[in-house]
Amino acid sequence: MSASSTRPLFSRFPGNVIARPPCRMTNANMYGFFVKGDTSTIQTYLDGTLNIVPDSGKNDVQDSSDNYKCLSPYVLLTFTDIQNIASLAPGFAEQGSMQETDIIIWLPVAKMLKGKVDHVYWYPAFICVNNIYALINGINTWGYNKYLCEYTMPDLGAEPDKFSITVDAFQPFKPETKMADHLLMEVKKVSDGPSNKITGFVELVKEAFTLLSSEKSFFNMDIHALKQLIDGFKDPQMDQILFKQFPDGEGINAVYQGVMHSPSIIKKVHSAQIYGHRYDVTLHQVDTFRLDKAFGIPLGTQRALLPFNVVMDFDQEAAFALAETN
Repeated sequence: MSASSTRPLFSRFPGNVIARPPCRMTNANMYGFFVKGDTSTIQTYLDGTLNIVPDSGKNDVQDSSDNYKCLSPYVLLTFTDIQNIASLAPGFAEQGSMQETDIIIWLPVAKMLKGKVDHVYWYPAFICVNNIYALINGINTWGYNKYLCEYTMPDLGAEPDKFSITVDAFQPFKPETKMADHLLMEVKKVSDGPSNKITGFVELVKEAFTLLSSEKSFFNMDIHALKQLIDGFKDPQMDQILFKQFPDGEGINAVYQGVMHSPSIIKKVHSAQIYGHRYDVTLHQVDTFRLDKAFGIPLGTQRALLPFNVVMDFDQEAAFALAETN
């Protein structure tokens, strides 16, 4: 008997805003930039999140040859303006819809099995959103590591020249510091170039990995093994993996920890293109969010790889536990 089958039903009392998945996202305008971090730093992050949860049926943390492995020192930074989000679940679909903007740092990771790549996932390890409803549901239902932010990004069809994210945070860490707005990251176009239009999501993924494979330090694994996985990618789906946990009342122990899988099912691609523009990405030091220590992204400015844009509709499916504590 699974742990979930022995749990009580979730209590839905008046004023509780937890909705049910899946959710339909329409006209999601996503801009993406690959940013260089550090393989060992990212692996340490994985070891402190996904890899601390024992595999189902085991009593201890899995063997290191069966853990989640960092695929690349590069992370994917995305800015996505989702025009409309609504639950598809009966009883919740009738409640209404909302707009959400999210800024995410994605880690490409591989689930290893006996030392070989078994499955490739995208891990949204850091997320900032503009919508409190999305924040509450994302944390509680899926396990997203979400925070509120202010942001700038172009409207659909506008010139993609400037992006930024500002967060309420402590900077620096000192007893006398008051929480305030701090600029965390910004992306600026520094020169123009030609754009390569892509016909669909699968083509975008394959074109991206083809271009990125020419970057010597991009992949942290046998490129031939990765190519086999990419060549086999046919379904318009992005497999997300999440680390979900909740603390006890003292903030010391975890009352729950789980590795969750939630597919993003691409329903329609309105447009997709890879830019020839050059973009600079700048990370500022904000002590509450030390992305340099989490992912090895250096403070300061670096040139982004493979800037792209895709406008799509997709469904975010429910999250199911691949492994969890009882």
